Amino acid sequence: MLSVNPEVVWVDNDDEVRIYHPGTGEFQTLNATAARIWRKLANGAQIDDVVRDLATEFDAQDEHDRRQIDRDVREFVSELGQLGMLGPSRTAEAGR
Repeated sequence: MLSVNPEVVWVDNDDEVRIYHPGTGEFQTLNATAARIWRKLANGAQIDDVVRDLATEFDAQDEHDRRQIDRDVREFVSELGQLGMLGPSRTAEAGR
């Protein structure tokens, strides 16, 4: 399971989200689509949920489109994970 790093500070500005990690000094401004993904993750959604929701929102008609959304979401989540913005949820860590 995945969650927003509790150290990260973020501000939702309608069509974008700004995130800041005080521990690393990393700052990102997320565009509208990335902001949608961030909000969903911040509200507890998991990657598969996000992919499914975006495929519906963007009316992905075929398997190719759905796979592309899946790849894009996973790449974005991986990048944020490498920056320390996202990580395992506390629940997942407790179960280890």
